[in-house]
Amino acid sequence: GSAYAQEGTVHHATGTFEVEMTPGDAEVVEAGLGLSRYGLSKTFTGGIQGRATGQMLAGGPPGVETIGTYVALERVVGLLEGREGAFLLAHRGDINPEGYTLSIPVVPGSGTGELVGLSGEFGLMIVDGVHHYDLAYRLPDRP
Repeated sequence: GSAYAQEGTVHHATGTFEVEMTPGDAEVVEAGLGLSRYGLSKTFTGGIQGRATGQMLAGGPPGVETIGTYVALERVVGLLEGREGAFLLAHRGDINPEGYTLSIPVVPGSGTGELVGLSGEFGLMIVDGVHHYDLAYRLPDRP
């Protein structure tokens, strides 16, 4: 996709993270659809070492686990394979009876410090309750 328009090698930062979700606004249901908000707090280990904070909005029919969507924006602050800085991740997840889709790109232009110019896609997999990640990324000044 457009996130990979830059030249250069794709690197992979992998590891695990712990996440705490804090209810924000209580769910409000209108015309058969609910909306709710949560605060996010994450701690990363592995290729990313640091913390993230963010906000998540979720919506769908109340009590139906097979239909819904969520969007979230989070700020990751720390080290990416030894380089210090911060960046934003934008989440979009959709579930329906046919399956689940998830997209978590690095927000273009959001890299700061030694991460200026960062682009990429954050992959997420949950195995036995543990959150694993694989950030496929490019940095302009990496060979």
